[in-house]
Parts: sequence; C-alpha cells; structure tokens
Amino acid sequence: MAQLLRYQGDSVSYSGDYKAARELYDQSLQSAARAKDAENILLAKLALARNDLQQGRSAAAISALKNLAQQAESQGLKYEAVECSLDLGEALLNTKALPQARLELERALTRSEKLGLRSLQARAEYLLATVSRLSGSNSLALDHYHESLRLLDEIRKEAGNDKIMARADFAAISNDTKRWAASSKP
Repeated sequence: MAQLLRYQGDSVSYSGDYKAARELYDQSLQSAARAKDAENILLAKLALARNDLQQGRSAAAISALKNLAQQAESQGLKYEAVECSLDLGEALLNTKALPQARLELERALTRSEKLGLRSLQARAEYLLATVSRLSGSNSLALDHYHESLRLLDEIRKEAGNDKIMARADFAAISNDTKRWAASSKP
C-alpha cells in the first residue's frame, strides 16, 4: 500500500500538483511505518523531502536530503541516491550556496552517467547550467543547457512520442533551458 500511495503521489507530482502529492506521500509514510517497512519508509521520506523542494522550502530540505542520500546509498538504492543528491544540489542552489551546489551536482552527474540514467543526467546538466550562469560563466552555462536539451530529446525519441515532455519536471527544464539559451545568443 505504501508503494502504491507513493506512485500515486509521483503521478500527481509529475502533473505539477505538489500539494496533492504531499498528502499521498504522507499517507505512504504512515502506511510504511505501520508495516515497519524500512525501505518504503525511506522512499516516502525521500518523496516528502523532494516535495519540500518543489514547494520552495529548500532550506528546510537540505539537512533531510543529506541524511536521506546517505541512507539510500547504504541501502543500495542507487537511483534514489543519485536523485536525492540532485535534490540536495538543487536545494543548495536555491539557497545560493553555489560552490557546494556545484560539487554535489557534479557528483550526481558523474554517477548518473555511470548508471545510464538519462533523465537524471538531463536534470543535472540543467542545474549545473544554472549554477554556472549564476556564477557568471555564461559559456559553460550554455554548454550545460545544450547538453540538457540533447538528453531530453533522446528521452523523447526513446519514448516514441512528445507526451513524455508534458511531465512537469521535463517541461520546466525544457522551457527554462530554451529561454536561457535563447537569451545568451549574441
């Protein structure tokens, strides 16, 4: 039940309804706690921390994300560990801790490349572009933005249709990347 509730929360989150997703993630955590299911407790906590980030509560999410990333890694949850590392990098970026954000995002990018996780690679490239832009390195930012778009295009082609790009996270990355890449042209 905990897993099903978390999947429902993910589905709602991909459509952009973060408030409804939070309610489902809370229910998932309660269900996992009742069942004493350590893995699903961790996954629900990860979803709740990500939801904090999505709702603009980055500062509150940082310490939780640090702990959760370590727990996911120690439990062998590689995808979730990389995703959590990206969330931590984004939270650091949102709180203007740019050097720390860059380090975390570069680690996450390296791990996502090794694991072949293109959706996480695209997100890492996008976030690194943002860090680079805010740090004043516009040419490096443009390189990261272009790589992010290339990866999203690969994901779209692999899916066989454009509907995948309607996911709230992919749409936000694509729209923002195109906007910044266009404004960087001479």
